[in-house]
Amino acid sequence: MACNPNMIGTMGLAAVERVIPTGMCRPASPRLTIGTRSVTWRSIAVVEAPILALLALIFAFSVAVTPDFHLRLTGWALPHPSLDPFFLLTGIPCLLCGMTRSFLSMGSLDIGQAFVFHPLGPFVYFGLAFIGAGMTLAIASRRRLHIEISRNLSHRLLTWSAVIVLAAWVLKIIVWRHAGLL
Repeated sequence: MACNPNMIGTMGLAAVERVIPTGMCRPASPRLTIGTRSVTWRSIAVVEAPILALLALIFAFSVAVTPDFHLRLTGWALPHPSLDPFFLLTGIPCLLCGMTRSFLSMGSLDIGQAFVFHPLGPFVYFGLAFIGAGMTLAIASRRRLHIEISRNLSHRLLTWSAVIVLAAWVLKIIVWRHAGLL
């Protein structure tokens, strides 16, 4: 039930509270609040530092390894990751098939090839770079980004994210069939 105080009109507040208790009112429009909060060094060591270390490893791996799984400096071949069960059972790539090779292509600055491997790969790569920059700023300033999203907006974001991932999956299957990767 949505409640908009501007639409109450001439009704008295007591009459409205009898019909709709104030605890049950929620904003009628999507709401997003962004701010920062001060944190302790201990909290940074538990949250931001491990996430930043993991992101640094991911980016270092993407720079050190080619998309065909060879080390850049030595040329040594690395073992290929095993195929996922979904692909083995259906012959169709799963939602995340190609994401690793897309990241490796981004590490070598080959954005076109990264899009071929996975349409969302470059976006996720830049998103993780943005998160890494945010974590670095949080550590430097000892302030953590705080985002509050209303339930209505979070449902919309989740729905649109699912639609985008499914559309990218269909696009990937079409591109892979055309490129002969399937």
